[in-house]
Amino acid sequence: MENIGGNALVTREVNVNLVRRVLKEKQQATKREIAETTGLSVVTVATVLQHLVKHNEVLESGVISSSGGRPAQQYTYNEEYALVFIVYPYEKEGCTFIHGTVVNLSGKSMYETDVLVEYVDLESFEQIIDQCINLYPSIQALGFGLPGAEYDGKMIVSDYEALLGIPVTEHFRTRYQKPVVMENDVNAAVIGFCRRTQVATDASIVYLYFPEKFPPGAGIYLHGKLYRGRRNFAGEVANIPLGIAWGEAALLSSPERLCEAIAKLTVAICSVLNPDAVVLYGSFLSREHILHDLTQRCSTQLPASAMPKLLLSEDFAADYREGMIVQTLSTLEPELHLIKYDSMGGNR
Repeated sequence: MENIGGNALVTREVNVNLVRRVLKEKQQATKREIAETTGLSVVTVATVLQHLVKHNEVLESGVISSSGGRPAQQYTYNEEYALVFIVYPYEKEGCTFIHGTVVNLSGKSMYETDVLVEYVDLESFEQIIDQCINLYPSIQALGFGLPGAEYDGKMIVSDYEALLGIPVTEHFRTRYQKPVVMENDVNAAVIGFCRRTQVATDASIVYLYFPEKFPPGAGIYLHGKLYRGRRNFAGEVANIPLGIAWGEAALLSSPERLCEAIAKLTVAICSVLNPDAVVLYGSFLSREHILHDLTQRCSTQLPASAMPKLLLSEDFAADYREGMIVQTLSTLEPELHLIKYDSMGGNR
């Protein structure tokens, strides 16, 4: 006989998550429909629903006729039960802005703001967050999109000097007493791209982002998971010693030199990671010629078996936003699993 490890509290939380997911997917369902989908008993589902309705996370949404029995109560997940706030800086026409988005549990935006700032520092974020929490008290988690990397509690790489050496995540976690996610901008973009384009769960994708004012960065998605490296430094591809002056006007103004530089970087990455595809984004990259030219250059340096599919993303902002939504919402629904033990005490 198999015993299921974990105490009653963990078991209940697993059951709650199962019911949540069914209601999110179906949008509306009865107790029996939820039980059939999850494999839980109707009695267990009824207990979970009673708890979720009490806390306004699930709403009763009318009854439907049932063949051979009394009408069945339907239930709907309350997408506004909890909200998350996503915030990130971006550059536009030589100016720096901070974008904020309030998102519900289905990932839909309820409010957006863009604020012009002189500096990107802790205070500039706080002013925007304070305002949005006052408008939406149901905000329960914060997501920060920032170029750079945090290790051992502090920013070790950042495009914004005022954040270097600062414990950004811990600062905001302490100030607001809420879960905080901080994600590198291109890491978020690769997650968002894979979600938006429904990339296979076992795929390996490298997303190369070429901002106008800063060196390029990469998001690495290996076998269905984001790869950060031991100290969150993976993807800092501008440090690869290729002799390329990233960000210089002379490079950006020469399509020939730019294509050659991107090809060199692509070949270097493919020689180490051998991904299924390399996704490129840069406002100065044109779809008409860049992929053909890059494919030709890369194919002369890589064997056919190692040549990845080259793709252009049409919308970095959409990739970035989707990735931040995925990462931040995940803090509100922890992954809980039950471990089965056999009679000899081994787990499976």
